[in-house]
Amino acid sequence: MLSILIPTFNDDCTTLVENLVHQASSLNAIDWEIIVGDDVSTNQAVVDANRSINALPHCRYVFKEVNEGRAAIRNFLAQQAQGEWLLLLDADLTMIDDHFLEKYIEAMKQADVVCGGYKVMEGPKGNLRYAYEKAAACQQRLSSRNANPYHDFKVSNCMIRAEVFAAHPLDTRFRAYGYEDVFLGKQLEHHGIKVLHIDAPLGFSQFETNAQFMAKTEEGLRTLCRFREELQGYSTLLYHVEKLRRLRLTSLVLFVFRQWRKRWRSNLQSAQPSLLRFKLYKLGYYLQLIADEAHPRA
Repeated sequence: MLSILIPTFNDDCTTLVENLVHQASSLNAIDWEIIVGDDVSTNQAVVDANRSINALPHCRYVFKEVNEGRAAIRNFLAQQAQGEWLLLLDADLTMIDDHFLEKYIEAMKQADVVCGGYKVMEGPKGNLRYAYEKAAACQQRLSSRNANPYHDFKVSNCMIRAEVFAAHPLDTRFRAYGYEDVFLGKQLEHHGIKVLHIDAPLGFSQFETNAQFMAKTEEGLRTLCRFREELQGYSTLLYHVEKLRRLRLTSLVLFVFRQWRKRWRSNLQSAQPSLLRFKLYKLGYYLQLIADEAHPRA
């Protein structure tokens, strides 16, 4: 049995679920269910729309009473599931492949963990998230993902055998945004569990405002800073920070960041954000977090 698990927070995922039901209904090889877990959404219109999922065959919409974080909601859904396989999907992605579920079914015999990837759809001009994802699209190529199967691991579109997920659930220490799936990828590699990447993408078509993306980025950097020792070797930014340290350039980068921080952030929230400034901002922001840890302000 395949359990399709979709956590949501203020995302109307009815269209995604309807598309999944349509595809799943044509599957003869396996039974299936879909469980949508609402992590205490605050948008009542979205909640009301998602409640219609209960009327669809083999579907359940579950509303949690307490928001415990991105890792906890996925673990909760896994505990609710009846399937031997769990397909974890993000609620804000869109269906773009008519054979999406078929591809996952075919991959079940090849690995205990399978990742489908995502495709960046057209986005608004001047949107930082769209520009960032578009620039990184080459990393979503199948060959690139299979070349580094654990380092490119994401739970936004992946299937995992239920017994494997039960033994290696997402770490609930990761309550804020970012890196819970990166840490799971590290655990899977550590335990020698094969991860296979396949060409079964979902569409990435929802792009937050530049201000929202900057806030999310900073939150993710705070998460990375907190768990930096455990994520060494699994973060590109940590690799660059270590390189700067070896070259004794961290103080210079931090000095430049402090001088230009406000102007860089202003640009990144404008209608013409610079990806170069974004990369520099991330480095500087992270180094500032480390500096603040070493010398906390009174």
